[in-house]
Amino acid sequence: MLIEKNLILTRAEPNGNGGVQFLYKVANYGVSAISRPQEEISQINWELEVLKFSDGETIKYEICHNTDLADKTLVFYNDKSANEFLEKAFGYFEELGSLESMMDK
Repeated sequence: MLIEKNLILTRAEPNGNGGVQFLYKVANYGVSAISRPQEEISQINWELEVLKFSDGETIKYEICHNTDLADKTLVFYNDKSANEFLEKAFGYFEELGSLESMMDK
């Protein structure tokens, strides 16, 4: 099971492909974690995308492949490694949010 820290939404995979999506948010960035049905039921397969939220009030976002975290969709085959990435991403997003707010002033 993925961590619940910074989790803002759990829902069915939004494109109708089956599975579940977890949305995480820190500042204006976040992560989408999707687990789709696999041929092998025992195989865990999390697809993680780094997101940039459009504002602080809605969950409108765009996939963001221009951070130091990821330049493509990341795939993890167990919860432990996905959770480790999420923890590192949360720290990165906090720093990035602080830097962006300093630049806006």
